[in-house]
Amino acid sequence: MPLAGQVVGEGVRLVRPLGRGSHSVVYFAVDAEGQPRAVKIFEPHFAAHAGRELAHGAGLDHPRLVRVLAPVTVEGRPGLLLTYARGQVLFTRYAHRPALTHDRRAYLLTLAHLLGALGHLHGRGVVHRDVKPENIIAEPGGSATLVDFDLSGPAGETFSAPTRMGTAAFQSPESRRGEPLGPESDLYGVGVLLGWGLHGALGPQGVPPPPAADPLDPLLAALTDPDRSRRLADAAEAREWLLRLSGLPY
Repeated sequence: MPLAGQVVGEGVRLVRPLGRGSHSVVYFAVDAEGQPRAVKIFEPHFAAHAGRELAHGAGLDHPRLVRVLAPVTVEGRPGLLLTYARGQVLFTRYAHRPALTHDRRAYLLTLAHLLGALGHLHGRGVVHRDVKPENIIAEPGGSATLVDFDLSGPAGETFSAPTRMGTAAFQSPESRRGEPLGPESDLYGVGVLLGWGLHGALGPQGVPPPPAADPLDPLLAALTDPDRSRRLADAAEAREWLLRLSGLPY
């Protein structure tokens, strides 16, 4: 049954679908004051994912992170009211590839905003665990917002059995092994995105992107080292590297 036009929560009207993921569908919505919002609706058997996103997305206070505003229920399904992130998913926004050849300054800004968002999240002791293009919303000028916290959790969180988290093409080696994840695991995903920006394509799964005769090569190597103990693990430091090597202003 179409959901567009329904009112949920405190006068929030669903307008149109924005996208669909493996756990949920996201609608563009407008609240009672006319402010744009997003509503993420989960199937009932993914209620635990909704709870995880509420726990880790509520109270975030960073301009490059979407905020979870309140839980809602839509036709008996768990949902979340979110701030609205303007723009397009990363691969759609950067259709001319390689992005660092065709739209270098904007793509660098997107990566800088992503690292700023991750630095705030990591500072709260939380890892995102699914850094991928679909979870990065970029505007025409490159400004970006990180979304989707339904896989997020405390750094070093353990499970009763080895658990692979994230999306295959962007998983760190330790994630593919089902090990507990830390900030360095999120930064590996940023490294894969940097490699994609340099080459215009993703390499084989599990193989770090090769150098590209670019000033950003040292950062690429530091972010995608297969050994997590040697990999760059501080998002703020990675952002400083990015700005310094690229010549963007701090």
